Amino acid sequence: MRHYFLIFIFSFSFFKSQEIRKEIEVKQATVFLQGAKVFGSTQVNLQKGRNIVKIINLPNDLDENTYKINLEKSTTLLSITPQSSLPKGDELSEEEKKLDDERKKLQRQAALLNIQINNLTGEQNIINDNLKVSTNDRATPQEQLIKLTSFYRKRMLEIDNQIFLLNEQKSVFDEGIAKINKQFSDQQTDKNKIRKELLLEILADREMSLDLGISYIVSNAGWVPSYDLRAESTKKPFEIVYKGKIYQRTGQDWNNVKLFVSTYKPSYNQNRPILLPLYVAEYTPYNYDKDKVGYDAKKVSEEVNSYQMRDVSVVASQVPVATVSDSQMNVLYELNYKQSIVSQDKEQYVILDKKSVDATYKYHTVPKLNNQVFLMAFVKNWQTFNLISGEANIYFEDNYIGKTNITSNYIKDEFPISLGVDERIVVKRTKIEDKTAQKNFNTNKWDTESYQITIRNNTKESIELEILDQLPISENSKITVKTLNIGDGILDAKTGSILWNRKINSGDSEKINFSFEVRYPKEMQIQYYNR
Repeated sequence: MRHYFLIFIFSFSFFKSQEIRKEIEVKQATVFLQGAKVFGSTQVNLQKGRNIVKIINLPNDLDENTYKINLEKSTTLLSITPQSSLPKGDELSEEEKKLDDERKKLQRQAALLNIQINNLTGEQNIINDNLKVSTNDRATPQEQLIKLTSFYRKRMLEIDNQIFLLNEQKSVFDEGIAKINKQFSDQQTDKNKIRKELLLEILADREMSLDLGISYIVSNAGWVPSYDLRAESTKKPFEIVYKGKIYQRTGQDWNNVKLFVSTYKPSYNQNRPILLPLYVAEYTPYNYDKDKVGYDAKKVSEEVNSYQMRDVSVVASQVPVATVSDSQMNVLYELNYKQSIVSQDKEQYVILDKKSVDATYKYHTVPKLNNQVFLMAFVKNWQTFNLISGEANIYFEDNYIGKTNITSNYIKDEFPISLGVDERIVVKRTKIEDKTAQKNFNTNKWDTESYQITIRNNTKESIELEILDQLPISENSKITVKTLNIGDGILDAKTGSILWNRKINSGDSEKINFSFEVRYPKEMQIQYYNR
């Protein structure tokens, strides 16, 4: 009796020490600009006392310092031990077993077809090996030959047709086998990746069914801001559609989860910045030959030229707007519908918000660089729209125009957005006067340049147009630049730019004349450059 009692105690102790293996189901994810916070749960049956619960198949890129375990009041978490699981290539998962069974069925059917094909091929070989005219037959050789060729033609045609049809059937099975082999290979590759596990020691006051919740941060996920900028006409408000291009490559699918998108970027360095003393001392420059220093000529970069046009990738047709909350640290978008974000290399777009904003529309041209006229939308109070830097698709009158970039650190009051070129407005810049190397008292010479800009409005409406040109800026005291005529243009002395604003009625034309003079010593050679 004593032996039975010891065996019972041993069996009970062994049962109590067995670990419970569980895999969590992802319920919620908060995607940051870099990284994501994932919350999942699983149902665990606990016995009274100590329980060992192993959470398996966690992403390998999770930060072990960010685990948070949710337990009920009647339980106590005694210890938590992160560890890595080694791949077990010899064990087949349920999915792999199904694939293997299906592959064996297809292989059996393909093998049966091969048997039929081989038998028919063998029959053909026998016929070919026995093609001869018998001398013992009473029929003439000519009659025998006609009978033999008729049989050969009929039977060989039947065999060839049967082999052709069998090969067609077999190719279908071979394709199915190849497809399963690829799926099986992908399953094996994914299975052989090292996964994280979490070993939990939980003390329970009683037997219970526990809804165990776990949250953690993963690094191989995040999102990229993207926008759709839409203007139906110059007389209607401007619409901004916020989009998030979400990626996650954690190896763990998020199926039908509550999704949040945050502009917060987690930082591993949480120490406050320390301001160190700033010192000043004499600077001794390196002595180099100034005559060898040249200038690199570059194109003038105007604001309008920063709006680069590229092919469209994704267009949002429906806008399930999210709930937006703005805190001191970040903006949080709560998606109103559950989402499924699978672990893959491709990004997935979600719609976060949309806003109708006030904008003023004006045409803009820089005829010195090109004769194109751009329609610009100037968005007011754009700092209040929670925009962060990202790419934007531009649409005007339901037509795709191109792409631009939203810059969150733009400091001016109105944000300029190019809505593309309007070919109906024609601009031409002509040099109408060019007097060079004019002597003056045998000491100086000067260049005088004059230009005329002609604009014609071929649209059906009057337009507001701003024209931008420039005067050169002297960085040498011996060279002077004098403005001769800029009409009602506004000159920026620091940049040399001249801005004219014109209202041009439909079908009308406008001319702008401007000129300037550059004086310098007659022995000096000058050059114009941009930087």
